[in-house]
Amino acid sequence: MKKLLAYSLLLLCNFAIAQDKLELDGFVKGYEGRVKVILNVISPNHETDMENEEVLYMIDGKFKIEKKLTEPVLLSIRIRPEITGNFDPRTFESVFVWVDNKKMTLVGEKGNFEYCNVSGYSRQDENERMKNYVRNNLNDLSKRIDSLSQIQSESATAELNELKAISYVHFLNKYRLDYCLRNPDLFISVYEYSWFVKWLPEMVPKSYAAAFYNSLSDSLKNTTHGEQVKNYLDHIAVNSRLKTGDMAYDFSLPDSTGKIASLSDFKGKLVLLDFWAANCGPCRKEHKNYSAIYHEFKDAGFEIISVSQDRSKKTWQNAMDKDRMSWVSLRDEDMRVSTYLYLVSGIPNNYLISQDGIIIAINLRGAELNNYLKKLLKN
Repeated sequence: MKKLLAYSLLLLCNFAIAQDKLELDGFVKGYEGRVKVILNVISPNHETDMENEEVLYMIDGKFKIEKKLTEPVLLSIRIRPEITGNFDPRTFESVFVWVDNKKMTLVGEKGNFEYCNVSGYSRQDENERMKNYVRNNLNDLSKRIDSLSQIQSESATAELNELKAISYVHFLNKYRLDYCLRNPDLFISVYEYSWFVKWLPEMVPKSYAAAFYNSLSDSLKNTTHGEQVKNYLDHIAVNSRLKTGDMAYDFSLPDSTGKIASLSDFKGKLVLLDFWAANCGPCRKEHKNYSAIYHEFKDAGFEIISVSQDRSKKTWQNAMDKDRMSWVSLRDEDMRVSTYLYLVSGIPNNYLISQDGIIIAINLRGAELNNYLKKLLKN
């Protein structure tokens, strides 16, 4: 009996030791030979930890991840075949997996790695259910588009054109948000919602975010991600994206010398508020037009305020010099003004603001902008 008890205790100890770290066994059908697998932890603020990137190798479709974790984390797992002369970037495959110090299994296949099956951890099970919800809705959308394309009617054609005008990514994000709203009692929902708060706040304006936050349990409100949603509500969120007729939001940002300038400093002038970045080709192309109209209209009470989203000050300054930007140029390094205040999700983006601070036009470019200014300033 003593021997049996000792053996049982030994088994329990071994089991406890085995669970003291993450052990994830991966099996991906379709890969042969030695293929690189890259691991990155996603930090609680939804940014990828590139400094502590890990690399391991999958051999004939099999790999193993072993790490001791201090807390559950979201792990990015990327399969990256060796780059050759005929390399196709679409062969990069990735998946995001919630992991903890548990025995876990990943089973997938080449070409569909994003939808691999991962078992062994309840938080990842929640993630799997959300992914399946999104995938099923995208499949239904695809079937709807195929069905409409077979119908010869004005209403079907109109609906088809409307659906095709909306990007796949927008629908994907819409279904992710739908899942959060349908399942506010799940950790994965508050995590995903806080992701939108960070990266796509235009999809979660203040009134929507307040309704979601109020639907959470106290335990979820007190998580890191629940607190991120609360901070967004209390200090960052605006009610909606600005439209014509709205009063422009005031803000203050530094210029290249470090001097702070505010939008309100230019009250009494007709202002073109321009959001851009050095790596945005269409933005840089539009600056050529801005240069011409600025010199034509600046003496008539016209000003341009270009707000850069560049993280690098050097990159920003080099672009300003190359584009010969003689108008006001400010840098929104953490993108709080462009992302959270003006809800800019794509650049170039601009607002034409009247002398008394009212938005009178949005996203005028090229000849259209030039003609509009002539009507306003040369009467």
